[in-house]
Order: sequence, then C-alpha cells, then structure tokens
Amino acid sequence: MNLKPEPTAPEGLGDAPAETVQSAGRSVRIPPKPTRAPRKRTPKLDDLLAAAVAEARAALEGLAEDGDIGEHVGTEADDDRLVTHRFAATLPGYGGWEWFATLSRAPRSKVVTVCETGLLPGATAILAPDWLPWSERVSQEEKIRLDAIAAGEDPEKAVARAQGEQQDEQDQQG
Repeated sequence: MNLKPEPTAPEGLGDAPAETVQSAGRSVRIPPKPTRAPRKRTPKLDDLLAAAVAEARAALEGLAEDGDIGEHVGTEADDDRLVTHRFAATLPGYGGWEWFATLSRAPRSKVVTVCETGLLPGATAILAPDWLPWSERVSQEEKIRLDAIAAGEDPEKAVARAQGEQQDEQDQQG
C-alpha cells in the first residue's frame, strides 16, 4: 500500500490534505476528517450555581481558619453548568490573593456539587520573583568557599588566594 498526500484538500474540509491510496492497481482517494470549529460563544452563567455563594463559602471553610475568608469578590462562568466563586483572602502575607470554589451541577438537576477549591493569586497579589537556578544566583566568592570546604581546605584562605590571583592578573594586564 502506498500513501501519497495531495497538496490541496477538498473545499470545506479543513487544511488537512486528502490522501490517495494505491490498492490492487487502482487509486482510492480518502478525504480528510472534517475539523471541528472552535467554540465561539461564551458560556452562559447558570443562575442556580451563581446563587450558591453560601455553598461555595462552606466548601472553603474546611481549608481556611475562621476569618481567613473575606467578602465575595465575583462569580465567573467557566462552562455550561460550571461556575467559579471567588472570595478575598484575609490571610496575613497573602494580600491580593483569592480563595476560589468551583461548583457544577448535572443537566436538569438542582443539586450543587463542589468540584474544586483553593487559593490563587489575584490581579493585585504580591508574588515571589521568578526562580533562578543556584548556579546563576550564587556569587563567585561563595562558589570558591564551597569548593574549598568540599576539598577540606580553609574557605577564607581559598578566597584570599583567589583574590590574590585576580589581582595578579589585573596587574599583568594593566
């Protein structure tokens, strides 16, 4: 069997090329699978889930201590019958962070189910700086000290020797 992709696809069937299969001395053209268009509409806010603020707060109370969950910040429709409630975090050191509880329900059901809970940084949250590998954030002097300790030498003498070598190189260049 010999597969040869053709350069163009039939109109309306996406960007994938059609394939031609050689079988028993004749060519058979296999059209590409149609591609599904991306979802264009925004999900509708489910009224039952949007009103379930008390259930969302109750789900968070198992994670946080008394007083750590602040006022209700907002509600967002993630998908059909899937809503996330956000609450201000009043934890010390977590300014701008928000508790969240994602709720859902089955079609035609009135029972609210908690899917996920947690704590995430909000738009005004203070975050730690990006992580840097140790090799990029350690100074040359500290590397010399650690190498000397690993070799069983006095780290202060190793630093002094390295600084003396650097000074000698500068004197020779200048």
